[in-house]
Amino acid sequence: MTAVAAATLGLATPASAAILFQDFNGPDLDTMIKASKTNTQNDNVQVFGSTTNDGSSANVTFTGLLGDQATGTKIHITDGAGFASITDEDGAESLYNLIVDVDQDFTAYQFSIQLINDGTVSIYYMLAGGSGWTLATGSPIDQKANTNNQYLLSGGTFSAIMISSNSPIDFVKQNSITLAGSTPSVPEPATWGLMLLGFGGMGFALRRGRRRNATLMQIA
Repeated sequence: MTAVAAATLGLATPASAAILFQDFNGPDLDTMIKASKTNTQNDNVQVFGSTTNDGSSANVTFTGLLGDQATGTKIHITDGAGFASITDEDGAESLYNLIVDVDQDFTAYQFSIQLINDGTVSIYYMLAGGSGWTLATGSPIDQKANTNNQYLLSGGTFSAIMISSNSPIDFVKQNSITLAGSTPSVPEPATWGLMLLGFGGMGFALRRGRRRNATLMQIA
């Protein structure tokens, strides 16, 4: 907790437009984060998740913080539909910030969140090899109470993130991640553009080939 509290003192404004926090309604990312089956401590300031299919690691640390982003609050972790789900342990509406610290660097993080009151959701990120928090471009995003909104952070190589709200957080669930070195399942916009160009070229070639074949048959 000492390291976490120290890190939160250096919050910065957005540094890179390429790193983007946004609404996201696409497919889950490559790797589900599950509740750990090897470190099962629960109802504490810190609980543990796993990026392995069987939950056999404890390589994801979730830390619950109050609104001051420095003081811990107890959280509870369960597996819902295969994903780790984080809630306030005592229902005291004290969870405002959730730090997700992953042992392995990652390039994208997706989650859904529900707020108790109308509020905003922001993400701070810590770059791989870095030591301070930076507010992601796109933060904050308005969200209504009791709605289940889904978000994506992408565009960098990260070691940790902090999900932050000015409303108490009801839950954070459907956590999935793209680990560094793996192939992203969600194509970047530039990739989509190249794919569309490729499909267009294939269609043009097919149409041209059919016309040529029809002409040769007429000649024959």
